[in-house]
Amino acid sequence: MVPFDSRKLDSLMEEAGIGLLLASTRHNVRYLTGGYYFHFHAQATRIGRSQYLAIVGLPRRRLEDAFYVGRPDERGQIEAEGLWITHRPTASGGTVGAAEAAAEAARKLGQAEATLGVEFPFLSADAFNALRQALPSANFVDATPVLDALRAVKRPEELALLRTVYDRTSEAIQAAFAAGRPGITTSAVAARVRQEMAHRGLTFLWAFTCAGPGTLRAPSQARWERGRVLHIDAGGEERDYLADICRMGCLGEPAPLARDLHAACIEVQNRVRKRVRAGLPCGELLREGERAVREHRFAPYGRFVAHGIGMVSHEQPHISPTNPRPLESGMVLSIETEFIHPEVGHVKIEDAVAVTEAGCEGLGDLGREWQVVEG
Repeated sequence: MVPFDSRKLDSLMEEAGIGLLLASTRHNVRYLTGGYYFHFHAQATRIGRSQYLAIVGLPRRRLEDAFYVGRPDERGQIEAEGLWITHRPTASGGTVGAAEAAAEAARKLGQAEATLGVEFPFLSADAFNALRQALPSANFVDATPVLDALRAVKRPEELALLRTVYDRTSEAIQAAFAAGRPGITTSAVAARVRQEMAHRGLTFLWAFTCAGPGTLRAPSQARWERGRVLHIDAGGEERDYLADICRMGCLGEPAPLARDLHAACIEVQNRVRKRVRAGLPCGELLREGERAVREHRFAPYGRFVAHGIGMVSHEQPHISPTNPRPLESGMVLSIETEFIHPEVGHVKIEDAVAVTEAGCEGLGDLGREWQVVEG
């Protein structure tokens, strides 16, 4: 069964003038295959002097002719997982071998002189050169915008996975706060976030850890001391579906100013979240958040940002002041408000919401309140 909206893909390819799409990034291979990726290279593609390269080929309006280029030793996993693509040429020569196999498959489909869409920002130079040499009459264009648009609205099963990824990420952050003690370094805090994510079956991506009143947002030898704030802005993923959350903690009770800055973050976040619903223009969402910060007494210290998220951070919908595109049910947004104050440090809350027809659903909302640690 085809795991994506094939009509939408055909429409996007036609609009872009693409006859054959060649997807090669891990996240897009997983998306187009319904979750499949060769386990041996799921975390590291490098091998010898080249790297592993899987390619999904999708001819416009001819999905029955779709093909998947992988390694010969993938066959067992492919059969076990029931990959829907039945044409499966193999290649053993790293990036160049995979590209040559894809070019041969394109020739067999009569696409040797067609317009081919490839992922320009991600495709290796030697793979692209091999495609051009094997298909000298083909025209190559960037397929990244097509795939970005295809993933914009999440299917119910994608939303279900994102819910649990966000829940587990927020739990990992909360557990890392609870393990804090006076004098712990932000590097040790980040390491604890990594451990807590692994314990919950997530792949750790990052942890921006910032101990006030400093503003360094990176694991370091800076120490979290009693009465000081700490923010943990962390990302985790499962099967390339990622979560991005920021929460605030304090060793002991936060000072009144710190409480007020955190309350300002929550106020802005809640104001924007009340506006989110299908049909709201992307530009208006951003303007609402910027207005909320600008109207606050802490405006000189504040900033509001929003972006789409799913398999890629900052994917569609693209939240910019000039984007009139309306939000659609099933889109997922990351919404973040921060106030950087010299007496307190970097106070930030980042939430995620899934857009619905009537409003939005919070993802991973655990821990939005102060995490007070009596260490």
